[in-house]
Amino acid sequence: MGRLGTILNFAALFVVALGLVGLHQLYQPSSSAEIIDTLLEHSIHAVNPLTLAAALVAIATSLAAWSLDRPTTSTVAAPRIHQLQMVDPTAPRPAGLAANAEHERDLLRVRLGALLRDDGGAPAVIDELIATGLNRGASDIHIQPLEGSSRISMRVQGELEEVASVNDAFHNPLVRRLKVLARLITYKSNEPQDGQFTVESVFGSAEVRVSLLPTRYGEKAVLRIARSAGEMRRIRDLGMTDVQRDAFEALLNEPQGLILLTGPTGSGKTTTIYTALSHINEHRGRTINIATIEDPIEVGLPFASQTQVDRGRGLGFAEGLRAVLRQDPNVLAIGEIRDPETAEIAVQAGLTGHLILTTVHAESTVGVFARLIDTGTEPFLVASSTLACVSQRLVRTLCPHCRRPEEVDRRTRAELVRRGLIGHVSADETHVERPREPGTFWNARGCKSCDLTGLSGRTAIYELLRLTPELRQLITTKVPTSEIMAAARNSGLRTLADSARDLLQDGQISAEEALRVVA
Repeated sequence: MGRLGTILNFAALFVVALGLVGLHQLYQPSSSAEIIDTLLEHSIHAVNPLTLAAALVAIATSLAAWSLDRPTTSTVAAPRIHQLQMVDPTAPRPAGLAANAEHERDLLRVRLGALLRDDGGAPAVIDELIATGLNRGASDIHIQPLEGSSRISMRVQGELEEVASVNDAFHNPLVRRLKVLARLITYKSNEPQDGQFTVESVFGSAEVRVSLLPTRYGEKAVLRIARSAGEMRRIRDLGMTDVQRDAFEALLNEPQGLILLTGPTGSGKTTTIYTALSHINEHRGRTINIATIEDPIEVGLPFASQTQVDRGRGLGFAEGLRAVLRQDPNVLAIGEIRDPETAEIAVQAGLTGHLILTTVHAESTVGVFARLIDTGTEPFLVASSTLACVSQRLVRTLCPHCRRPEEVDRRTRAELVRRGLIGHVSADETHVERPREPGTFWNARGCKSCDLTGLSGRTAIYELLRLTPELRQLITTKVPTSEIMAAARNSGLRTLADSARDLLQDGQISAEEALRVVA
């Protein structure tokens, strides 16, 4: 439609140019004033039903082209609901395919191959991929163009695994289908685009965010799958200890201040914030106004006013925060503090009657303070406005059906000791503090219950630091982060290593997993 509008616009301009040339040749005006007089006097003769229709078509197509060609690099289209037309997940499996992860991937490849051989198979393939992702609990689906093929991968329990590969001839139809669903510009392939849509299936509803990026061999598509707000977790389901949960719920009842979350990408910070907002709404939603500023909006919250960052139109976090504060919010979630202006506005808001939940990229809870101070925020303002810092990680838990005791080598034991995950190793390295099962750690090799993965899912571990007068004083005087951490531990801080150590001792995670998440 956009290309058609452009062609018709040029055609209309060509007709106008021909008309002007014809008038000039017919009447031979000698001056600019005479040209204008001639146009005013004789232009009525150039108007006929054909040219009038061409003008109307040009105007209509111009409006359509403008609507389609508007910037989409940093915008998220209004979500639409798509009912998955998928293979029945309860249908019997082909003979010879057992219920394990590798054979599940074989089955998916067979299905995709059959769908792609049909005319118009791209919609069915996209439905099958999304349905499989929902069924397996995938957080992301990657469709990556390569030389001669297109690789399809899913991120399940934090790990990206290839599930299928299709001929490169099918890549563009798959991408076009995603553009249609997400209401993106179908003919543009040389610039990034972002959009989203909602899916409904037997596995429940979910928000699917689509990100397209031009690469050497075509547009790479990444689908982020987020469960709908109707399936929002409760705080007791996040993985916090009883003490941490009570402290966190008490923080959410505070009238003002900053609650700062930190952790690497994919550590579950957004889930924690959404769960916290749901908790606040459940307990005092009728008396307060909840708003968010996000990039992007991952899940629609029916109880909150959600604003999408759009830098292409000059709406960044700082501009959005400044505007939202004029809307009289009581609780405000900010996707991220990444620049001095946003930091300054958020800190001031936390001091003036607003409860702020936001994320900051830092290595630890105590590292958040140095990060904010580095943005130019005064230390005493950081100390005064901050209620608490929360650091979190996602760990993969072992399958309870196939986990078994397992020894670890000497180097691994030494590294566990160095990171505070087990006790000390003796001088001759013959004794080390063990988990509650005497003399063993735990691992899992896989079974039918876990699709031969050895894993049963993921849970979060937390480090929750509530600020005390002593810690506020240390932040104000800009002491090194190591001193703040020492004071926090003396005040009873439960670190990420402490949380991981408990899971390790209970046999819920492996030694390798504990080392992966604890620096």
